[in-house]
Amino acid sequence: MMKDSKARSAGLLALLALVGCATAQTTTVQTPTDPCVGASDGFLAHPTDCTKYFSCYGGMGYEQSCPDGKYFDPTRTLCDVKENVECVVNNCPPNDIVYLPIPGVCDRFTICIGGNAFESSCDEGLYFDEVLQECNLKNETNCVVNPCVQPPPDPPILEMHPNDANCAQYVICLNGEPIVRDCAPNLFFDPNVSQCVQADDCITFTCGTK
Repeated sequence: MMKDSKARSAGLLALLALVGCATAQTTTVQTPTDPCVGASDGFLAHPTDCTKYFSCYGGMGYEQSCPDGKYFDPTRTLCDVKENVECVVNNCPPNDIVYLPIPGVCDRFTICIGGNAFESSCDEGLYFDEVLQECNLKNETNCVVNPCVQPPPDPPILEMHPNDANCAQYVICLNGEPIVRDCAPNLFFDPNVSQCVQADDCITFTCGTK
């Protein structure tokens, strides 16, 4: 029994070394419902969280987390920034046809058909509207693209970004998460000076002004 345990630990460490080049060390937690039963040794994508995956060894599964909010890519079996990974989380109801948002993404969404998940995207300039369950004009939705530095700087820095969906708003970052703030009526956010100002229309960032 002791030899089997040591062999299992050695094998798991070998698997983690394969993905570790791109992910750094992660914490191993055995899950109560094991998706690796009957599966070959290797890695499985997490069904409900793009930032996690399972290491399978000896028919046992161990839940792993990618560092810095990165997504797990089951094709390349490594963690990468989410822009480089196609991740479709299947949190679809078993029977209905519904449209669901993708967390942290505005221009793509998930179509659920009979419990199966399919990723779709909006036309350029449109965001997915969770209320309408359709693509809509950016400024008519509540979706905000996260512009915050990842991982969050330590010590923290002041981050203020324009909201590309609404130029009368701006984004302040708190622990890597975007907090949307409104300018006062008739004011627009100026990304060149990082504050709301009087203007006739939206203000674009001018290179070299900061």
